[in-house]
Amino acid sequence: MNNSVIKVLCQVYLLLVLLAVATMLLPLYSYLALFLLLAVLLTTFGRLPARFNIAMTTVIIFLLPLVIRLLLDYPLVSEPLLHYLSYTALPPLILLPLASVIAALPTLYLLDYHLRRNAPTTLPAPAAVGRRVTPVFRALLTTALVMLLLSFFIGNGILLFMAAMLALYLIAILIRVLRAIPGQPAAVPTTGRRIIAGSTAAISLDARSRASVGLHCLISPVDPWLKVTPQRFTLTGDGVELNLTVTPPLAGPVRPRLQLSVIDPRGLFQVNQPVEPVALEVIPRAKYAEWLAMKFLEQTGAGGAATAAVLPETVLVHKRGIEYFDSRSYQPGDRLKDIDWKHSLKLNELIIKEYIEAGEQAAIIAANLAVSDAEEADKLAFKLITTALTLAREAIPAALAVYNQEGIVVTTTATDPREILKETLSLVKEITPVEFAHRFLETPNIGKLRRSIARLEPATSGPAQRLLDILSFEHKAIEAAVKSHPATRALSLAAGRLPPPAVIILVSQLNHDT
Repeated sequence: MNNSVIKVLCQVYLLLVLLAVATMLLPLYSYLALFLLLAVLLTTFGRLPARFNIAMTTVIIFLLPLVIRLLLDYPLVSEPLLHYLSYTALPPLILLPLASVIAALPTLYLLDYHLRRNAPTTLPAPAAVGRRVTPVFRALLTTALVMLLLSFFIGNGILLFMAAMLALYLIAILIRVLRAIPGQPAAVPTTGRRIIAGSTAAISLDARSRASVGLHCLISPVDPWLKVTPQRFTLTGDGVELNLTVTPPLAGPVRPRLQLSVIDPRGLFQVNQPVEPVALEVIPRAKYAEWLAMKFLEQTGAGGAATAAVLPETVLVHKRGIEYFDSRSYQPGDRLKDIDWKHSLKLNELIIKEYIEAGEQAAIIAANLAVSDAEEADKLAFKLITTALTLAREAIPAALAVYNQEGIVVTTTATDPREILKETLSLVKEITPVEFAHRFLETPNIGKLRRSIARLEPATSGPAQRLLDILSFEHKAIEAAVKSHPATRALSLAAGRLPPPAVIILVSQLNHDT
């Protein structure tokens, strides 16, 4: 017989008993029976939260024996019952309350049923590692002890027996759970994994139960870069597969921690267990990028990816590439398909679009070596090396414009990208963390500032002119600061050595150069 059938039988039994009490007793007592009947109907047919059903069932546990005791005093019931109890050695003052309590014992099964229904949705309380009772257990045990003390004060044997029954039920469940659930209820084998800092890896874990009962589990990551699914599950002897997603930001050996909280099938007992299922060996981004660069240099040899060290000083016209380069006036021999009709109509002359082949443009790597911490240094080194490596693989001539918060570090002319790659491998060693002053104001919006100045220039009023003077002063101050900044000076030197066109690739953490 399964739990659902037993539950239905208990509910039918309670309904029949309460109907009998409501029809046979005086109106004053019938009201109490009707109240309990309504409570049983609510817990039976109402779609109420499991916590509410637990509270209602607890009330029924203590009130139902009192109602049954009134029923036992009814002549049609008391006379045959007393005749039968006369064969026992106990006096009627003890037997009648005890019989009332025994007749109400099905309510304990209903309480047990609702506890099982509530356990999967119970949220474990955040606590330290170890075993402890849940708030539901404390509330039920406190209720039983209070009713036990109250029964002594008012001299009510029915409440005394019922409170003792509830307390014994809770203690028996606690003893059983303590024997069934060990201090480390879940077994999650540790696996090793190598991963690059900042990259994401998915890891599957097999969690198994060491307990002899089913466990309702909630697992949550301690580190913000760790995610685990599912977070709520029921752990049995068959085990559960957990999917772990890790994105470690820093390098070094790491053992990410998960906090596992398990609850027994009735939600009365909780065990918190730390889990370290993965031993990560996090490889720095810069180290990985350096390994890729060294491997590329070994494979290409001395001149495997060499390009022209010196770019032509003249730029040819009539370009036939696929990337847009510039617009110019029409010249005899230009193709009809290259005419920019929109700008031709606007300027009232034929305008031709010029194109160049992909890779014909040289590149300037503008790198800011100033960082604020070790993580930013690792990211910057990775971006700088991979940028130079990409240009080397595509055989695109490149130049360096490297600076920091103090001044220009190095500038080069456009040369073989393999040499630029070698230069970046040495430059990343000069990246050192620097403590920057905290910025309280937003970065100036130079475009908005210029638009404001342009709108105020036609104005002739005094306030408008004063505001224009202030904005013009701000614009000049920003312009002077930009011209004297190491980034501007480094880019100017590198760009002055290159014939157009050229692409600027910025590699920076955007701190002092914003």
